[in-house]
Amino acid sequence: MDLPIAGSTLAVSTASTIYQLSLEAGAYVLNIEGEAAVHSPNGASLHRIPGEPHTEDLAAALTGVIVAAVVSDSGELRIDLESGHRLVVEPDRYFEAWNLTAPGRYLVVCMPGGELAVWSAET
Repeated sequence: MDLPIAGSTLAVSTASTIYQLSLEAGAYVLNIEGEAAVHSPNGASLHRIPGEPHTEDLAAALTGVIVAAVVSDSGELRIDLESGHRLVVEPDRYFEAWNLTAPGRYLVVCMPGGELAVWSAET
């Protein structure tokens, strides 16, 4: 499933709690509550474990123009940035791993186990 955020600029907007990382992508907000990995073009990876604050390196790697944003059938979120970095969030067995929202218009939630719940003003 393609997410409607390609072409937007992704940036860390808040990490108000250590359990959630929020990113802005245009009119959309991406909330990550599960484990996140950011793979760089040179092969190195940065990880964010739930319960640990994010680092400045992770925030810098997550800033850039989105060239693709897709969700696999298993609920894995992949966002590719113009810089060559790739954000990957795997589904969590017990918790909602991530959600993407445009308040009042759009919501996708990766439910426990990877099932997607999708709401849209168009449907």
